[in-house]
Amino acid sequence: MSQARCTMRVQGLDCPVEVEALNAALGGFAGVLGLGFDLIHGTLTVDYDPTATDPAALIHRVASRAGLRATLLGLPEYQAEHSPWWVRRGPWLTTSASGLALLAALLTSWLGGPASAARVLYILSVATGGIDLFPRAIRSLRIAKFNIHVLMGLAVAGAVALGQWDEAATVVFLFGLSEALEGLSLDRARRAVRALLEVAPQTAEVVGPDGRLQVVPADQVQRGDRVQVRSGERVPIDGTILEGRSSVDQKAITGESVPVLREPGDGVFAGTVNGDGTLVVEAAGPVGDALIARVIARVRAAQAGKAPVERRLARFAAWYTPIVVAAAFGLMVVPPLVHLATGHSAAWLDWFSRGLVVLVISCPCALVIATPVAVVSALASAARHGVLVKGGQYLEEVGRLRVLAFDKTGTLTRGEPDVVEVVSAAGRADEDVLRIAAALGDRGGHVLGRAIARHAREMSLDVPQADDYTAVPGLGAQGRVDAEHYHIGSHRYLDETGVCDGDFHTRLGSAERAVGTSVALSAAATGPVGWIRLADQPRPEAARVLAELGELGIQTVMLTGDNRQTAAAMADQLGLAEHRSELLPDDKVLAVAELDARHGPTGMVGDGVNDAPALAAARVSVAMGGISSGAALESADIVLMADDLGGLPWIIRHSRKTLARIRENIILALVTKAVVLVLAAFGLANLWMAIGADVGTSLVVILNALRLLRA
Repeated sequence: MSQARCTMRVQGLDCPVEVEALNAALGGFAGVLGLGFDLIHGTLTVDYDPTATDPAALIHRVASRAGLRATLLGLPEYQAEHSPWWVRRGPWLTTSASGLALLAALLTSWLGGPASAARVLYILSVATGGIDLFPRAIRSLRIAKFNIHVLMGLAVAGAVALGQWDEAATVVFLFGLSEALEGLSLDRARRAVRALLEVAPQTAEVVGPDGRLQVVPADQVQRGDRVQVRSGERVPIDGTILEGRSSVDQKAITGESVPVLREPGDGVFAGTVNGDGTLVVEAAGPVGDALIARVIARVRAAQAGKAPVERRLARFAAWYTPIVVAAAFGLMVVPPLVHLATGHSAAWLDWFSRGLVVLVISCPCALVIATPVAVVSALASAARHGVLVKGGQYLEEVGRLRVLAFDKTGTLTRGEPDVVEVVSAAGRADEDVLRIAAALGDRGGHVLGRAIARHAREMSLDVPQADDYTAVPGLGAQGRVDAEHYHIGSHRYLDETGVCDGDFHTRLGSAERAVGTSVALSAAATGPVGWIRLADQPRPEAARVLAELGELGIQTVMLTGDNRQTAAAMADQLGLAEHRSELLPDDKVLAVAELDARHGPTGMVGDGVNDAPALAAARVSVAMGGISSGAALESADIVLMADDLGGLPWIIRHSRKTLARIRENIILALVTKAVVLVLAAFGLANLWMAIGADVGTSLVVILNALRLLRA
């Protein structure tokens, strides 16, 4: 069976009510294989068999069976026309007409006008306000779904049966207003999320072969094109700087608050902001291939999924509504029957009215919609802070962690050697050792040689040119600097070449017992010059971040394959109470499982590649190197885009704040409904009070969830 997928935007898809209607309309339709819903963006994804149906038939089915207007996204051959303004503004038009008719009816009654005229205006208010409500209520009844439209329809019908035209019109108007306001608030949420994520410009200035500038759409830029980025403009594509030097604000990608200096040879990313210089950038490809595009795609995919708390609420709503509906009908029937049995007046109309109030307040929309709004707001905010979270489940889980296990190399440390000690032989200066070693290091490709050369330049030393350079694989190298021949490499290499005297041999052997790797330097003619010890250094923020995690109640453990001496020295330097050394990849998996069983939910922070088994075993995997490593971006649950461990305590606090917002929303919705239910049972609440409570609660919980965008 062949399978295809289409995504359509469904007008009004912002509540579980519409999800039920769409499931009923398409669930058993020929050729439909699966449905996915994104309430925040109002989209429906359909997996279907193209030999049995097509997008046009699906859109027609949505309109005829669910009463909802759908427009297809992403397939030009089926692209529907933009909705006309009266369709987009329809809820506001009908609600406004209903409100004006209701106001006119009330004024007619208050001014002593004819009762028949007031009734006609009330009927007009009900009719205009119910243009969308009544057809949807009838369609829901056909599929035996007691959703909000059915509940409101029954409430209006009950009020009309009781002759309460003013209350029927008030209910219709307030319900229409609540639907319009809820749609408006969700539209604002959608716009806010898009504004947070979609920061790449739409056009780029391409430098032609003749030097002329041509403005083209960013998605038409090809790999290798030269793109000019003026001062203050956003970079339109990922690429490498060919000309120019400027500070670049990378906050949109990495969350870094301070601009970083970029010059020829450095990479830049689409969506970042150029500072005070003009840059010419060689494009790595169109903006669709850029890192920001992948981040947006990941966040949107995460938004479409359900967090565990959302799934729990959906299950709660599935049995909550039928129970409350049954309670409403019980309230309408049982008390009057009891009164009859005891010889009292039944008061059917009074209890019927109370039951209608219970029906209205029973809608679980406020409970269900505020949760995805909170999750999406939190995901978008995290992305702008340089923390890419790939799903609501990970956002929820990271806030519940009790232990974080860290790889050492490249995670807690820089992942590259730094010079930590320079020791010169008698009669030599430390600067001489560095200058000569840096000259030889420049000529070779060894990581230790490059680290020595980098350190010498950071100290502003004048590094000379090395001649006659020859590498000795596995041992070291030799070459001529300032007309003198030198050997550089391991202690063993100097011993084998015969340029290591007894005293130097003893001193170097003692130094090798310290943490790190010692590189020895000797002149062929005059003997030992000195040695340089290099070691992997902690990240500048590592000790501070580990202390912050401890304050948050997170136990931290270092897992490394390094020897015990090196691991113990690094753990002591970082203030880690627990570390485990000489671990193979499988040993790290066992360590994560043991920590999880002993202390509770355990996460793993690593490079996303070497630690893959342990990352997979952890409750939440966090990868460093999101910018440089595509594998890390693909494999981890959370990626720290700026390679900054400071994102860890931030995302834990952010997760806990998100869960707190959701709990606040749930408690507010349940307490409000409980209060109105009790008032209704005692006859102290009417229909418009129930509508007001439901509308007010929905708006408050949505606004409370949107506060996470400012986190």
